[in-house]
Amino acid sequence: MRRDRPVKLLKYRNLIFLLLFSIQAFFIPYETQAQETPILECHVSYAGSTEVVQVKLTENLYDEPIHDIGGRFSFKALMHGKLGNIDYIKLYAYFQGRDFDIPIHQATYLKPFPIKKGKTLLTPMNYLYAGEVEREMQYQCFLIWSRK
Repeated sequence: MRRDRPVKLLKYRNLIFLLLFSIQAFFIPYETQAQETPILECHVSYAGSTEVVQVKLTENLYDEPIHDIGGRFSFKALMHGKLGNIDYIKLYAYFQGRDFDIPIHQATYLKPFPIKKGKTLLTPMNYLYAGEVEREMQYQCFLIWSRK
């Protein structure tokens, strides 16, 4: 009878390895994503000058500043989430009027986001026109994952 027992364990050995491998494969993407820190980098251009706007992950969207672009436009980028998980990204552009800023563009990007080392293109080159003489602002954003 004792000889049958090792044979039964050998039968289930492959099943045990498969189960352990499945559990490990399930948790690796979450562990890897939690170790990475996302940075949103937007290149915003107006009248021949380019400003680089970098945004980190935040839970409080009102903490992010609005960036002045050449005294004619304003740009705001938000990346909402926590612990390396991005919930969504929102981009806002405003034309600066005499009395108040006029919203001219809003874009929302939802999950899933690519998790790759280095820069990954998030948006195409966007061309925005506003004002009486149709002034042009351009922007393009990248998602950068870096180790904590």
